[in-house]
Amino acid sequence: MTITLEIPKIRKLDCGSDGKISKKDLDAYFSSIGRTMGRLSVSANGLSLDDKCGTAIIAAVVAIDEIVKIIEAITTDPLGQLKSKELELKYRARELGKDIEEFFKKKIVDILLDLISILGIPNPFEIPIPFIGTVVLFDIDGSPYEYTPKIIDLFTKSGQRKVKLAIKDDIEKVKKFLGIESTYNGDLGIKSPDLETEEVWHKIKNWFSQLINDFIGSIADAIANAIKSIPIIGKPIYTLVTAAIDPTITVEEAFDILVAEYKAKIKQAKEDVLSGKAIKDLGEELMQEAIDKILGIQIPLLGTVGDLLGIDPNTTDIRMKAMTFHDIEDAFKEFIQKARRFFRGGIIVKINEILAKAPGYILSQFPIVGKIFKILKQVADFLSGKNPLTECDVLNIILPPIFNMGILIEAALPSCVDVVYVE
Repeated sequence: MTITLEIPKIRKLDCGSDGKISKKDLDAYFSSIGRTMGRLSVSANGLSLDDKCGTAIIAAVVAIDEIVKIIEAITTDPLGQLKSKELELKYRARELGKDIEEFFKKKIVDILLDLISILGIPNPFEIPIPFIGTVVLFDIDGSPYEYTPKIIDLFTKSGQRKVKLAIKDDIEKVKKFLGIESTYNGDLGIKSPDLETEEVWHKIKNWFSQLINDFIGSIADAIANAIKSIPIIGKPIYTLVTAAIDPTITVEEAFDILVAEYKAKIKQAKEDVLSGKAIKDLGEELMQEAIDKILGIQIPLLGTVGDLLGIDPNTTDIRMKAMTFHDIEDAFKEFIQKARRFFRGGIIVKINEILAKAPGYILSQFPIVGKIFKILKQVADFLSGKNPLTECDVLNIILPPIFNMGILIEAALPSCVDVVYVE
């Protein structure tokens, strides 16, 4: 007996020629896996266990679920009950994208931490997370224990899981600290506490990325101050650091103003309809207008948001199925932090170039210069392209079967199945 199954074709995930992975492609890949699982689960319902093909399909669903658990093992679980596997995997894909950037930043931080004792600055990652207090969690045996989240916990996935559990105790405090407004709370037309919690988690991931960028910047400042009086190299380095103007800051400030304005307009438009002041809800048009403007924003050193997402802001169906206002809002924050890492890391590279040209007697007369140079050279090499790892390499390290998951899933289907691919 042959059974026909209608399932989405799992999109192929490819690396660019530059070793980069498209955020849009990664999201689409995970979403199509989620849709496939959803379709299979529905198709499996009602199948008879007395039928060999029905039994084989049910076994295949179980096998595919085990394949997808590989993704679940390297990302954090949703805190709420998301309405579909597709939506859950979409959030996991978004987290994985941020994990790639965190991988590179952790490499930089691990090297730069060797400088803090030399420069006499504190470790900013050993302090408690300021917007989460002590909470009670439960260990694997179900026994309660007190947990005070530290920033350093965000460097590991096990630590991130605990931090994510901790935010659920007082989500409003976290939202207030991070300035989160009108995110799945009903203001823009959708109210979902579960989605709101996931968005808050991604805001924390972006906050952590910002913190790392601030640390890189603080190292450059500390070096400039520590060696500013040293002949030949002191003044050029001090001038370089103090004169540097981060172009990402004004872009982000303008973005924040734009988003706040449109959220207020959309909220007001919906309230006007409910109160009877307006007949037509202009919220959708305003949201589309905001999306168009955001997609056209130029991220320094990277390109426009639309280019980075692979979306043409002039397309008429931009609202299309692929992105939501909050997806694009979060993507901007992710891209701006990546650009900021390039800019602040670039200052470190330039400091290293000045140190590399310093006469030998400077290194011998001022031991601190030699110590700084030895450490900075490692970072400079990493940031200057001598790092052999690309984004795709990192993705393979984090999730080894990532590029073959579609093949593995389709191979799990029994031969008695006639597959019809649908959107």
